[in-house]
Amino acid sequence: MNQDKPSLAVYADRRMPRILLLGIISGFPWIIIGTALTLWLKEDGLSRSTIGFASLIFGVYAINFWWAPLVDRIRIPFLTRDMGHRKSWIFLLQAIMLFCLLIWTQLDPTKSLGLVVGIGLVIAICSATQDITIDALRIEQIAPEDKASVAAGAAVAVVGWWTGYKLGGAIMLFVADALEAAGYTNYWQITFLVLGFLIVLMNWILLFVPEVSDAIRRQAQNVAQQRVEKALGANTIETGSDGQNASLTQHSQGKDFFVRAIAWIGSTYVGPILSFFKKNGWQIGIAILAFVFLFKIGEAFMGKMSLVFYKELGFSKSDIAIFSKSLGATS
Repeated sequence: MNQDKPSLAVYADRRMPRILLLGIISGFPWIIIGTALTLWLKEDGLSRSTIGFASLIFGVYAINFWWAPLVDRIRIPFLTRDMGHRKSWIFLLQAIMLFCLLIWTQLDPTKSLGLVVGIGLVIAICSATQDITIDALRIEQIAPEDKASVAAGAAVAVVGWWTGYKLGGAIMLFVADALEAAGYTNYWQITFLVLGFLIVLMNWILLFVPEVSDAIRRQAQNVAQQRVEKALGANTIETGSDGQNASLTQHSQGKDFFVRAIAWIGSTYVGPILSFFKKNGWQIGIAILAFVFLFKIGEAFMGKMSLVFYKELGFSKSDIAIFSKSLGATS
């Protein structure tokens, strides 16, 4: 794309709706563990301290960068081959979240609080991990040299995230309020089924988002692993005709397996981290990580108790949907 194109015209690029969708998928899980879980616990009579304790599950968003190299390297059996590396991860994590919602439909927080919060933690981990691969897929939609589109894509991704969070939250609250008004005592459990349907819908739409081949990235990862293997002294010895050589071969194969395992971990996890610090320097690198951690901590916990405050003031779920999710700029 021509980088001299007027700034607004870049948003007409056909890649922008794809990036918007990815942002929506990223923001949607926050309504499950941020809005739904909070109000579910509140309306079932649990205390503010219990709800505040449950909100600690959001802490995983502040540390998800630590396992990002593993997500970049590990391939999902069968799914990666058929869907692509990035989309297979998103699909798997969405499927786990869907399964968690189905379990929630069978639970009562007053009787199974630990299990409810534990499942919420699983959803949070899946959502935080999903953000890693969604960001990667979004970035790969646009070539790095197309700076105007890169900037526009980042803006559209933010709009998509807030769309998924706000619009999804409004739909969820309206549905829950309507079910409660209709006399359903298990209105939250039924609402979780509606959220599950939205997850299925988003995964179906995800299939239409193209993904670039990961062949070059895999080749670079394999080269890095082989370099570490060579440095650690991995070797190959052919099987001999006598027992002594066969025994030596088995010993060598066992040693090489251990070396390859260490090389895989080193090239997958340690290598990118060392490269990050080598590129930025230790002081700047630590400052960047500290900033990301502190920023994400604040973002993760911001506004979770505001929903409790709204309920205690007497606002209905539809009121919250209108003024907080539809018109407001807060959680």
